[in-house]
Amino acid sequence: MAKNKNKMKEKALSAVNKIKANIKETYYNIADIPSASVQQLADFIQKHPETQVTKKELLGVSYTFYRLNLSDESFYLETNSSRILQLDGFSKGNQFVEYRSYRDSYKLNTPIKLT
Repeated sequence: MAKNKNKMKEKALSAVNKIKANIKETYYNIADIPSASVQQLADFIQKHPETQVTKKELLGVSYTFYRLNLSDESFYLETNSSRILQLDGFSKGNQFVEYRSYRDSYKLNTPIKLT
């Protein structure tokens, strides 16, 4: 019985999070506010020619660390294979994104305001 309640609760929370992400995306589009998802930011960081990349193997697991510093923005990204573990983004010293794969703050495709 408790397992069923937990599954129902997880499904409900997931549905609410999807609805919130869709509302945000629609609002940002209507209001013409620049936004990007964690996945889009990670792709941008990984492909940018000025990104500094460091690879390490820790306890037999390979990790890749990315740092990108632009004029007013800076980014830090950690991955394990293709999985995004951590992403931090700062604009003019203010943090606008803080993603941790082990927390539910942002989902990979939730739009994040860039201004």
